[in-house]
Amino acid sequence: MMIDASARTDGTRRAEGTTRTPANIADLVGDAESFLAEVWGNRTATFTCEPARGLLSMDGVWRELDCGSLVAPYFGILRQDATPTVSGVCETRIVQTKPRPGYAKPAAVRELVASGRVFLLRQLEDWNAGLGTLVDALRGECRAEVGADAYLCAAGSAGVPAHVDGAHALVVQLDGRARWVVGEGEGAFETVLEAGGVLYVPAGRVRQVAPDGTDTLHLVISVQQPTVRDLAELALAQFLKGSAAAQIAGRHHFGSPAEKVAWLRTELRAHLAGHDRGALAEQAVRLRQHEGRA
Repeated sequence: MMIDASARTDGTRRAEGTTRTPANIADLVGDAESFLAEVWGNRTATFTCEPARGLLSMDGVWRELDCGSLVAPYFGILRQDATPTVSGVCETRIVQTKPRPGYAKPAAVRELVASGRVFLLRQLEDWNAGLGTLVDALRGECRAEVGADAYLCAAGSAGVPAHVDGAHALVVQLDGRARWVVGEGEGAFETVLEAGGVLYVPAGRVRQVAPDGTDTLHLVISVQQPTVRDLAELALAQFLKGSAAAQIAGRHHFGSPAEKVAWLRTELRAHLAGHDRGALAEQAVRLRQHEGRA
């Protein structure tokens, strides 16, 4: 499948009586200001967004598979460690007289899903119109790199095993029911999400999910904000390219170590004081996006 953001397909499904599919964080969680101030990064929480079901359906996932255009890395089967693989579920096809590897084999995918494996659609924001709009909005609202993946599990399967990553997660239950466990031990948060339910999981929390008696399809919107180290490295790199560093480069050897430390403390403080915090975060996000595509 050739990915072109300008040619996103309309993957929405509108149920009778629903409004438009969600297009920003407020559509998903209600009061965005209180969510970001009180919930974000602090605790797991659930919300309801019935129109979110229109972003993608289980039938829509099977249509994408059967239409024959899915190509790696935009799909996968989860391993036991929750990482994706296309081993055994892809093939090479002749396209315009040339062999093109990585196309999904629908029969092989269906067989593995029926046996309890999890089917994954990746980077949906690149080719689903509704999710592209939502992801674009979240990138601006959260000053973060954002991506969207969908997971399809058959009833009775073990689901997605416990795992953890450095991104915040907004989970949308699209079809069926799923039982979520966030955290470990006595303090673990457990809930069953029905279709239209939204679950927020802070970054760094262990999470796992399994079907609750039905086939299930859920969406995970990953929000990766710049870390303190990302911001520090970017600010320092900009400082070293600036005029103050250039001016001292030819005369630093005349100063004592104590004088150099004093100079660095003064000039670096002035450099950081002149930064717009939002702009620095946006630059860090753009740098992360560029590195991810390199």
